[in-house]
Amino acid sequence: MAIPHYVFVAGGAAAADVLRGFVRKGRGRKGAAVASQDVHDALVSVVAYGMRIADKVSAATRSIADEASDINVEARRQARIDAAVEERLVQIEKDVRAEVTAEVDGAGMDE
Repeated sequence: MAIPHYVFVAGGAAAADVLRGFVRKGRGRKGAAVASQDVHDALVSVVAYGMRIADKVSAATRSIADEASDINVEARRQARIDAAVEERLVQIEKDVRAEVTAEVDGAGMDE
């Protein structure tokens, strides 16, 4: 079973939150506060990028599902056409057999 893409987005967001918590513990020092803000900004960028990837994956998945649905509809249509043609051919064959049989039987009596 495939893992849904939103699991990766949620996992990335959770990891970013945990990492941000570790960095924020060092806010007592000025350097740590600046580094913390840089890390925070980087994490926000990473999460935003993950969300964009998730959107693209969703769009691709929707596209694949739509194409599969179209192929299924076309296959069912073709199956109905094939069944109707087969049914007509059976009926035509019966009519042609009866006609040819009558012709042969009629011609055989003349001989």
